[in-house]
Amino acid sequence: MLKMRGYVRKRGNKWSYTVDIGKDPITGKRKQKTKSGFDTEKEAETALNEIIYELNKGIWIAPQDIKLKDFAEDWIKMHRHKLRATTAEQYHLKIKNWIVPLLGNYKIQDLKPIHAQKFSAQLLEKMQENTAHKIYSITKMIMNHAVDLEIINKNPFKNINLIKQKKGKVSTWTFDDLEHFLKVTKRYSNFYYRLFATAAYTGLRKGELLALTKDDIDFEKKFIKVCKSMYSTKEEGVQIGELKTSSSFRKVAIDDVVASILKEQIAKNNEMKLKLGKEYNDSKLIFCHPDGMYYHPTSLGRIMNKYIELSGVKQIRFHDLRHTHATLLLELGVNPKVVADRLGHASVKITLDTYSHVSLDLQSDVAETFSKRIKKA
Repeated sequence: MLKMRGYVRKRGNKWSYTVDIGKDPITGKRKQKTKSGFDTEKEAETALNEIIYELNKGIWIAPQDIKLKDFAEDWIKMHRHKLRATTAEQYHLKIKNWIVPLLGNYKIQDLKPIHAQKFSAQLLEKMQENTAHKIYSITKMIMNHAVDLEIINKNPFKNINLIKQKKGKVSTWTFDDLEHFLKVTKRYSNFYYRLFATAAYTGLRKGELLALTKDDIDFEKKFIKVCKSMYSTKEEGVQIGELKTSSSFRKVAIDDVVASILKEQIAKNNEMKLKLGKEYNDSKLIFCHPDGMYYHPTSLGRIMNKYIELSGVKQIRFHDLRHTHATLLLELGVNPKVVADRLGHASVKITLDTYSHVSLDLQSDVAETFSKRIKKA
């Protein structure tokens, strides 16, 4: 049984508790903590017993006057160097636009699971579940850091799970769709045909594709060395930097078709370099403007939409060329591990989870194959 070292009393219409929290290490005098504002005697006693329990267990942490908005700002500054610039910018915007307005004025130590529950409900009222999940996850990371620094004993956001991340529906083209789209695009622009075809044939991400240089292509051994990516942030503008994860560093095999496409584009760039002379911006990029300048990553979606409209195929995003590449490979029966390596996924599980719709179709085919084989026996 806990040894009581505090008391509750009524002050006006409210109740309060006072508890001994030990001696001042310098003066040796007894230190006490008082908290008021409880509506009932029972509420005050419950709060008192909680703090006595923590004191006896040695897990009580002295109150600190730190607001979440200040702590979150320090957290993003501290972790910025660990994050890719685009990720850091997204985190900063979510903290600024959602976490601070809804929770920023609370002191870290005053936040309880009830606040986490209310916060998640507020997010779900204003946005889709996946966006709400990302914001809530950032909040949970911030509060985990507060636990690490021993500002709080446990994370009040840890076990509140009102927001579940939904799997986004993967949108892809069939072989016929892709072939028709590329044929129509080539009719209007050789450059965009080469760009879209390379994306569809290799599964490279947009940033990886735009960052490609001649040195990244081994035409003899027929592979692309994926080692960097182009990205854009409001603060830094367009940059070329390292890939997000170690698994993204990879070699992607290419065939004669893709090799020929890349050679044609490199030859065209060399032609423009000779033609423009000093006016040519020698960025070394394969997929660049006629004057050698880079393509802004956000511009490709708008450009692709133009050729989708001309070809009459269903609307998909530029990133869905990557999904199309993976889906068609799986439908052809390519080993999922090979597809995962080609895409730069950290594990085959990510590939199978992302393209579960294909996995189910393949299971149906396998079931029929197995059944037919048994009937023949």
